Amino acid sequence: MKIHRISGLFAFIIICVLFLLLPAGTAYASSGDFSLPCAGVERILSKLSTSYVYEPVGNTGGNAEIKTTAQDNSAETAEESTDADNAPQAEEPEKQPEETENTGDARTPEETGEGSAPAGEAEEAPPEESTPPARSAAPNNRIVCIDAGHQAHANTSKEPIGPGASETKPKVAAGTRGVASGLAEYELTLAVALKLQNILTQRGYTVVMCRTSHDVNLSNSERAQIANNAGAGAFIRLHANGSTSASASGAETLAPSASNPYCASIAAASQALSRQVLNGMCAKSGAKNRGVQIADNMSGINWSQVPVTIVEMGFMTNPSEDLQMADDSYQTKLAEGMADGIDAYFAG
Repeated sequence: MKIHRISGLFAFIIICVLFLLLPAGTAYASSGDFSLPCAGVERILSKLSTSYVYEPVGNTGGNAEIKTTAQDNSAETAEESTDADNAPQAEEPEKQPEETENTGDARTPEETGEGSAPAGEAEEAPPEESTPPARSAAPNNRIVCIDAGHQAHANTSKEPIGPGASETKPKVAAGTRGVASGLAEYELTLAVALKLQNILTQRGYTVVMCRTSHDVNLSNSERAQIANNAGAGAFIRLHANGSTSASASGAETLAPSASNPYCASIAAASQALSRQVLNGMCAKSGAKNRGVQIADNMSGINWSQVPVTIVEMGFMTNPSEDLQMADDSYQTKLAEGMADGIDAYFAG
């Protein structure tokens, strides 16, 4: 409406100027006849503004009344009101989007740099923890004691076969010898024992060795005591077999029975250890599996207070098997297989 007021003021100024400048202004003023100048002004004003309707109302003392259809200065004319719906409205403050109940980050995955799960796929819930199965035969540590059977010189002195036993046996025998290779049993057992020590150490076990050289004098009961003092979870006693039959072949392990008068408390664990070590060794080397043998007359078993197994790796009285066991690569297979069995045993 400010524009309308300015247009009216501008028209009034023009009327005044015309009265002052027209040559007949004075005459018209003196005569009081304003009809002519008012008619000219009317034509001029009709071109200056379309917001007003100018109506001459006759001779009223020379003053042309400017009549509008508006009721007051702020009102719109009837013509303008008909286009009110199409006229641009005054700008209102920008309305903020309504907040939703989601108060999290409203940005898209692309904006946040975070992806979303594919449609139809829910996030996988963490698995529920379950109680691990009982490990009645498994040890609670990873300490392995390795006894390389026999030694360079036998000790024929006697010792009881078990704590409080009246029966005795030589403290340590000389062992057998390869019929084809000429390799002594104590040499073979130490060669494999050192390989097994290295493999187990690499796998994170603590390894205790009963001997690392041939020049020792350790009875079977003393070797068992080394394993006991170490608190070993597994006592591995390496040996090689012999027979009067050259065709006898294969590997086996020995363990105490549940009725062993000296170490019945470790019988179940020892049998489990014997089974796992034998299975692992035969699987890796391809040796014939002769199974787990029960023996209650072995000093090295009876004096043991920790799970124990005697591993008979093969027959040195069998020419073919003897030469095979003398081979370095085959010895590595034997050691790796035993280590696999020890892993399985400790895994429960």
